[in-house]
Amino acid sequence: MERRNFIQQFGLITGGSLLFPDYLNAIPVGKGESWVRHISSGIESPDVIFPKEKRIPLGWKAFPVSSDGNSSILHFSKPELKSQHIWLRLTAAIDFREEITISAFLSGTGIEIGQFDIRFAHPFQPFQIAVNPEFIDDIVLHGIGLRMTKGKKDVWFFKPDAILTDNLGLQPHLLIGKNKHPEIAFRENLLSMNSFAPFGWIGGCVIDALWEMSKEGNEQALLNLKKQLGLFLNEEKGIIFENPMTEPKNGSFNSIEDFLPFAAIAGLYPKHPSVQMAIDFLKTKENSDGIIAGGNDITTEGCYTVAYPLATIAVIRNNRDLAQTALKQLLFRIDYLSNDTTIFQRSSLNGSQTFANWGRGVAWYLLGMVKTLHVLKESPFYELNEIQKVQIKFQDAIKLVSQWQNPDGLWCSFIDRPETGIDTSSSAGIATAITWGIQLGLIDKSKMKMARKTSKSLTNYLTPDGFLTHISQINRGGEQLQASGYRVISQFGMGLFAQLQCQLSQ
Repeated sequence: MERRNFIQQFGLITGGSLLFPDYLNAIPVGKGESWVRHISSGIESPDVIFPKEKRIPLGWKAFPVSSDGNSSILHFSKPELKSQHIWLRLTAAIDFREEITISAFLSGTGIEIGQFDIRFAHPFQPFQIAVNPEFIDDIVLHGIGLRMTKGKKDVWFFKPDAILTDNLGLQPHLLIGKNKHPEIAFRENLLSMNSFAPFGWIGGCVIDALWEMSKEGNEQALLNLKKQLGLFLNEEKGIIFENPMTEPKNGSFNSIEDFLPFAAIAGLYPKHPSVQMAIDFLKTKENSDGIIAGGNDITTEGCYTVAYPLATIAVIRNNRDLAQTALKQLLFRIDYLSNDTTIFQRSSLNGSQTFANWGRGVAWYLLGMVKTLHVLKESPFYELNEIQKVQIKFQDAIKLVSQWQNPDGLWCSFIDRPETGIDTSSSAGIATAITWGIQLGLIDKSKMKMARKTSKSLTNYLTPDGFLTHISQINRGGEQLQASGYRVISQFGMGLFAQLQCQLSQ
């Protein structure tokens, strides 16, 4: 499997106007739907040099919004659909390591349309603001200006690209209209490149969803899974991707959070060289006690990104030692990260704990345990002594978190602190873990109504074109950001919701 060719000279991705044929300006949608993605017809931007240490993923084209105050301008033709519901959407092409504000304004008059509040973005992450429909004529006439009003570094967003038709939700566009059945659009997004995200835990949530769906016989999910994995896997180098700083990682890994996709990779391509590379890398992160961790910290992410894929590989290779290693990672994390009232996302090896009952950390903890148990169940390794303790601790954790599900079936960013607000990604992840627990016979079937209530409520947080909103941002701003109520769109939330839907459909 050969990956795409990367852009070689980033300095050429600068200013200028790019025009598109009319057929891409308004994208047709399914029968009975009343929304369109109205793709930008061209972009003007200042000459800005792309940072040499970074790489735009997939070789897609990008344009800058400069930190020096110079504006970029998005042009649009006249949309075919009239509606009172309009959003302007941009998608990050690289990581943003700060809080930035971008003012969107009518290029002809300077009147402000709205402000993008973007905090610590990851590549492929969409951001949107509402647009007053009264502005449409001015937008068509002069375009939308974009100016950074807060921030120290240039930021880069994906450009429109007439060659690419499978990622239209990630190209700059006006989303126009409403949709009575956004769950249909959600499924279409999931099965397209709109669901693509960085390699590691972010993209891994989507890959895991596609993997589960493909095992249930969904051929479209399998095709999209192979397409997305094919953009990372390389027969010669093993793996090619960008790390969380959008820096090239060709034939090497960044951290223990890279490995969630290997449950699917090992399942589909068990002899691919990247599988052994993954095992070898994780061994380098194992300390004298047998803990695989990033430095002096141990996190709940390791339950899902280390134990679960290791267990999958162990079963495929019939490797008892590897299965025990996977289970030990869970037991270490149970001991360091949980007590009778709290699940901590992070602990130093000397016992300092943080992120108490943070929802997404809880989701990683639960999903890692239950999915590891699931892959080991049909193997000879389900008789290992460690299995029973993991089962008991999983049951205890479900009892703990169940008490904090709200009447709508959702959980908050910190699940025991309602003031921190609903987080759809935590909700989807925790509910998915409950369904797996029921399937394994570890939880009473009566709890399935909790998961169904979650799924029903999450549908209310879908955009007309099927992106999941109201997700707590990736964890770069510390506990303060996670508790602040700041919410985003991100593919990992989409993946967790899709996993829940897959489980409920069985």
